[in-house]
Amino acid sequence: MQGNNFSLAEIPNRQTALAFHKRLRETNAPLVTMGRFYMSVVQKGLWANQKAMASDLGVSTAQVSRMLSAARLPEEVLAVFADKPLGFRDVATLHTLVQQLGKTEIARRAKDISFGCSVDDIFSVLTTGKKASIKGVRVSIVRGQKHLRLDVPNFEQIAPRIKELELILNAFFPSDLFDK
Repeated sequence: MQGNNFSLAEIPNRQTALAFHKRLRETNAPLVTMGRFYMSVVQKGLWANQKAMASDLGVSTAQVSRMLSAARLPEEVLAVFADKPLGFRDVATLHTLVQQLGKTEIARRAKDISFGCSVDDIFSVLTTGKKASIKGVRVSIVRGQKHLRLDVPNFEQIAPRIKELELILNAFFPSDLFDK
């Protein structure tokens, strides 16, 4: 096993896959690593289906599915999270962004992210397409939620004006946008 990539040759049979899986679980491997492992054994055809594989590995089919989903994210996106913990909600948010903006656009935005950015900054860049600003207002998607996050440098000065901000946002968006 080299890094987070698995060679199909390294996992020739179920017995090896079971041992590999046990080692990954014992070391609390990140979910993307687990997803890549599951993908490699699926591609190898060691089990007839995901349900049988999950049963033999002692995990739920939902867990296998979510980890496979993480492994299917664009490589450029996974690279910016290489040294960061990534949760299932993060993966769901990333898939939503890929679906809404397209794989090419998300990959382009991911290339603009500098190493060492915080997870919030990464999501901000992927969401807005703009590098995180040091000063001023920042709007980003709250990871795993259907909420927007508003970051401001001087909260104390903005807090009394929240009602005004709400009125401005409601005036900006067409009313039929919220009829769903």
